[in-house]
Amino acid sequence: MKTLSSKLSITQQDFISFYDTQAPKLWGLILLANLPLSTSEGILTNTFIKAWQDLDNTPFTKNYSFTQLIDLACKEGLPIGCLKALLNR
Repeated sequence: MKTLSSKLSITQQDFISFYDTQAPKLWGLILLANLPLSTSEGILTNTFIKAWQDLDNTPFTKNYSFTQLIDLACKEGLPIGCLKALLNR
């Protein structure tokens, strides 16, 4: 794996680090919505695809916040109602 990572650009390494840090948190939040697994996986995948495409506008490691990921996830199908219920606990 070291050989592979040494060939990656800084941007890709930043994304990998960002994904490794943020994906578990977002996945946990998505799972709390009790959606079908395939829907949940699609939301997570599409959210990070959109975040990757947005890389030119917002550097992941510095300014991309978890709140922005949640916003993207909602646009991909995460029900806003489940977030409101979680926040009101």
